[in-house]
Amino acid sequence: MISSGINPSEMAYMLMQAERAPKDQLYSVQKAQYEAQLAAYKAIESKLNSFSSSMKEISDGAFSQKGVEISDETIANITAGSDAATGDYAFYVKQLASAHQLSWEFDSIDGPLPAGDITFSVGGESMTLNMADYGNLNELRDAINNSELNPGVQASLVQSGDKVHLVLTGAETGEGNAITVEHNGTDITNTLNEMSKAQDAIVLMGETNPIEIRNSSNTLDNVISGLTIELKQAHATDESGNFIGGPLRVSVGQDKEAITESVQTFIDEYNALIDEIGKFTFGKKVGGEDDEDSSDDVGVLSGDAALRSLSQRLRTELYTESSDGLRLSDIGIEVTRDGKLKLDTAEFESALDTHGNQVQNLFSEEGGLFDRLDTTLSTYTDNDGYLKNRQDSMEQNIRRVEDRMEQHDMRMEQVYNRYLSQFVRVEQLTLQMQQSGMYFY
Repeated sequence: MISSGINPSEMAYMLMQAERAPKDQLYSVQKAQYEAQLAAYKAIESKLNSFSSSMKEISDGAFSQKGVEISDETIANITAGSDAATGDYAFYVKQLASAHQLSWEFDSIDGPLPAGDITFSVGGESMTLNMADYGNLNELRDAINNSELNPGVQASLVQSGDKVHLVLTGAETGEGNAITVEHNGTDITNTLNEMSKAQDAIVLMGETNPIEIRNSSNTLDNVISGLTIELKQAHATDESGNFIGGPLRVSVGQDKEAITESVQTFIDEYNALIDEIGKFTFGKKVGGEDDEDSSDDVGVLSGDAALRSLSQRLRTELYTESSDGLRLSDIGIEVTRDGKLKLDTAEFESALDTHGNQVQNLFSEEGGLFDRLDTTLSTYTDNDGYLKNRQDSMEQNIRRVEDRMEQHDMRMEQVYNRYLSQFVRVEQLTLQMQQSGMYFY
């Protein structure tokens, strides 16, 4: 069959593509621009939120954190809560708390077990076992350990030469947790081998006329307000019972390291925010080079005057002094020429020593730096704030472009069908003419 040589569908598609290309490109550029702007607004909002969180961390208790310096960590580990009073303490650890431990000797695993009832008591609670119910020490041990009435005794078996020892260990330390063993109502505790006494921890606080502190556990929690003391070792004594060497010295004060870390985080978050604003509005990091890692997004908000002014508004607040007349520069925090912050750690920690609560007031007092910064940021970060409105606007723009693209697709489908119909008609006419011409030969 002879034809025109034209493929109607290919020709229709080529012409349709040529017709749609300009608007395809326009809509693609518009959508990409709106999406980049939306992503930029979200990125700035994220940095603003991180910056706000760093301020909240400081306000919520960074300055109330307490640090502890201890002269000998082999004696005790001491931590301080926020309610611990600052000051210096001296301690002697006279003895550690220990659990009661007894051993009961038997000839073999099979006993013989004593006839009748054995009662184990700790702290006013007791359990009684009838020895006739058990054939050997293994069964007795398991009965002690598994009884729901167990008052706080752990049993184990130890083989020593040709003898077997039933070892009874108190579950808790302290004098009040001593184990008593009775056989048919008679106390036989003193006939057993006492391997470890049930004793309280004893700590002497002070060097002259010390206060004696007794505790059933080696962990003294809030015995001294705000301090948790975990005893590790008793002080050495001579033959007369006198302590050898000096006391355990403890100094409680502000945790300057933790405070400095929190302030450094605040500074890092502020600088990251300034960089983010600079990248999207000025086309580069403030005080730095162009951001090559995100070149497609750089400067996408260059026409946003409100964001371009945010950096300046924040910088203005950084220069304002506190009600005590203190400025950031007085505590080792420099505002650099490009509006970023830089911390001199040594100078800041020195300011904590010399200015006391004034440093905290500079940041956290009513009307202080954080209040002013929060007021500035709230116009951008509130639910009905600037950034939310701009994101809503960008999302609406994206939807409008997508609607136009959809309508454009529908129109181009019609254009394609029109071209296809025309070329099919041309093909049909060509075939008719060719067939008609055959009659003249």
